[in-house]
Amino acid sequence: MGGRSLLSIIIGVSLSLILTLQLRTTNVLHPNSSIDPWVAVPEPQQRRMLSSSYGLFLAFFKPPPDPRTIDQKVGTTTNLSTIRPFITPIKVCGRMAPIPYDTDIRTMTKYEECPLLQNPPEQTTLLLLEGVHTFGRMGNNLIEFLHSLQFARDNDAVVGVIMGSWPMHLILDMWMAIHDGDVAAWRAFMEQAFCIRIFDSPEETEQYKEVIHMETRDLFMYRFKGPLNQYIEFQGHILRTLFRSYNNGIGVNMRQKPVKDMCSVIEAIFGNEKHSAVYSVVH
Repeated sequence: MGGRSLLSIIIGVSLSLILTLQLRTTNVLHPNSSIDPWVAVPEPQQRRMLSSSYGLFLAFFKPPPDPRTIDQKVGTTTNLSTIRPFITPIKVCGRMAPIPYDTDIRTMTKYEECPLLQNPPEQTTLLLLEGVHTFGRMGNNLIEFLHSLQFARDNDAVVGVIMGSWPMHLILDMWMAIHDGDVAAWRAFMEQAFCIRIFDSPEETEQYKEVIHMETRDLFMYRFKGPLNQYIEFQGHILRTLFRSYNNGIGVNMRQKPVKDMCSVIEAIFGNEKHSAVYSVVH
């Protein structure tokens, strides 16, 4: 089955079964919430264009402590638990996500903590994703990324990603674009969203206990050996994490090129009728 066909199936299933929510930061900040004055909160007309989780994360962002630095015990970590109380069930491309809100929050709470990221490098095993050569095209690459996270979870490892490598291009072209050139906030958000580490070069990984290298073909073929419902739950969580911050035409990708609006085709085809139109697959 070709990469495009696989991608169509994945996106179709995720839209109809496990997709969730685009939030606007203008609608979700509690009136009594306290935002650190260090944070430059976007103007209302800019804020409404920020994608859900990223927009919230940006509003609360503080540089996180990092076990790779001597300041690992100083400062306050911004993580997804900070913004979870403000997340409400809204829509994807103008349509309500077909998943119970309490189920979504329960799953998010289960997977939002990243305990392995708090371990020092000499106690941490990395699965390193690097380079730009992959097995197949976008549909395969998405499966390979999902399987890399599954492999790391199954083997008590952390996924490490080199800046500019294939996962960065895969994700930013469709989701989680960099906003306002704030690479530090984007990087922290990515690391917390997927419990990964992002490196500027392979040399930064030399201090880690073990570095695992896998061909993307092997990632594609990787199979979870536990109960199917556990696999579906975790993979569904990752897909929902992606679609909480799908690209809406604002921001840039890894090549510093403006991203496209993932809802533009739906808008062009259905227009004002998109709320009542019946569809399940987006190519």
